[in-house]
Amino acid sequence: MKEKIVLIGFGGHAKSVIDSIEASGEYKIAGYTDIKNRINYKGYNFIGTDRNLHNIYLDGVHNACITVGYMGSSDLRDKLYYMVKETGFKLPVIKDPSAIISSSAKIGEGTFIGKGCIVNAESMIGRMCIINTGSIIEHGNIIGDFTHIAVKTVLCGDINIGNHCFIGANSTVIQGVVIGENAVIGAGSVVINDLQSGCTSVGIPAKPVK
Repeated sequence: MKEKIVLIGFGGHAKSVIDSIEASGEYKIAGYTDIKNRINYKGYNFIGTDRNLHNIYLDGVHNACITVGYMGSSDLRDKLYYMVKETGFKLPVIKDPSAIISSSAKIGEGTFIGKGCIVNAESMIGRMCIINTGSIIEHGNIIGDFTHIAVKTVLCGDINIGNHCFIGANSTVIQGVVIGENAVIGAGSVVINDLQSGCTSVGIPAKPVK
């Protein structure tokens, strides 16, 4: 019998995660929690607010997936993570079956790896990351906790990215670059130099903006 999993938060990102959970066949989705009843999507119903998580756990649902996206920062995902962990839930890695992941890659709990992604040899991805559709994580990359790698981003080899970063869609980061914590890289940027913590950078090549 499949183990049940509850989705925490509901929006566009949740729909992508649902596709991947269904395709993998590993878990049975029990429903979702949110601040209010959003929609009935593909038969998956609202089963309570986050205040109901303890009761949901007691009812036999012991796995959770936080399906809130970046939303301008990772603060909400961070808060929900610790709430879910305190309740006792496990946060499995959710991998779409179409993703290609090296046997030597390491992936932290609660991370989502979407459709068509590649995670190559000896890359290390932290907790609660989002590796979105079609992204390429080449060999030897280190990605910190709660970092969001947006659609079709390419990370060349041996890059070190800090916690709580956002790398915009269709960006490219050249090999060996170091990106500090809480950095934001705009969509379509090409990063060829190290970036400090907390900076926002855009362009080709990417440069910090005030």
